[in-house]
Amino acid sequence: MSTIPQTSTGDVTSLDQDLQELRRNKFSSDSILEIGRWIFDTVLGEPSKVPSASQLLDDLKDGTVLCRLANRLHQEDSPGTSQLLRYKESRMPFVQMEQIAQFLSFARNYGVPEDELFQTIDLYEEKDCASVFQTLKSISRYANKKHPQTFPVLGPQIATKRPRPPKAAKPKHLQGTGWSSMEYGSLKGASQSSERVVFGQRRDVAH
Repeated sequence: MSTIPQTSTGDVTSLDQDLQELRRNKFSSDSILEIGRWIFDTVLGEPSKVPSASQLLDDLKDGTVLCRLANRLHQEDSPGTSQLLRYKESRMPFVQMEQIAQFLSFARNYGVPEDELFQTIDLYEEKDCASVFQTLKSISRYANKKHPQTFPVLGPQIATKRPRPPKAAKPKHLQGTGWSSMEYGSLKGASQSSERVVFGQRRDVAH
């Protein structure tokens, strides 16, 4: 009698875990280190201390670093202005999540598309780490577009939309505001009555 092989529960992963692993693998340790250096070294002017993805997420989780990042970008746009976002170090979950939400609102207004923004829960509960990293890469592109000499870009730059080539001018004999029979074709004297086309009336059909 054959028996069904038993599967070890230790070898089984949920679909959510598999998806998280796939997303996480999109960002190598080098790219995560680059993101950390861009935030701390380049924008905030501090020595980076980001050896791993988990360390970077821990540094961002309370929202203070994100708010400082937003304030620095804002000050580059408007020199001499006071900080845009208020923040404080706190262990209270609602304070931390509110500070993350403030950063997301800033990023949205800064130009980051909606589909490139992470959700607060993605960072705070580490639901989707890759989306957090993607948002930071995206905001670097917009910072680079506004201030290319100050902020380097993470990944490809934003493509510049090229203007459509101008249309060739019409020949002089076709220019003007009137309707041109030479451009659109001539009716050659045809009319509704001559063509037996009747609108709004009953039509006689020959049997």
